[in-house]
Amino acid sequence: MTAERRHDGPWVVDASVIVAWFFTDEPERQAALRVREAICEQPERWVIPPLLLTEAVHVLARKSARDERFVAQAVGVLLRLGLRTIALSEPALARAVHWSCRGLSGYDATYLALAEDLGGCWVTSDARAARRVRSSHLITLRHWARLHRG
Repeated sequence: MTAERRHDGPWVVDASVIVAWFFTDEPERQAALRVREAICEQPERWVIPPLLLTEAVHVLARKSARDERFVAQAVGVLLRLGLRTIALSEPALARAVHWSCRGLSGYDATYLALAEDLGGCWVTSDARAARRVRSSHLITLRHWARLHRG
């Protein structure tokens, strides 16, 4: 289940959204680029857990056929956005355990637990992960884009 109302944030963006910025074949690329615009306009409303950077490196490298220059440039774009990086608190780590034991990957459990801990909302284009949990702290990229039409 995803958040049904307009959310005040903070927004926790995941690697599935960020990676879509860099590949024209990503089905939700336009919506992901709208997230990037929102980050540029209000960076203080967006946060990431530390693992996002290494997860993004992994996916960017895999999708680019290990093009080191491409990956380095993409990471540079990401770093220049100045996203606030927030580590999980101990209670949030316990929530990550909860979600991971209910079928989310450790990565996805981390995004959701951080959103819960901050009273925020995890934005993901991973529809499979979104179907696995019921939480008012999760919204699909598609739904976020509908709520934030320019």
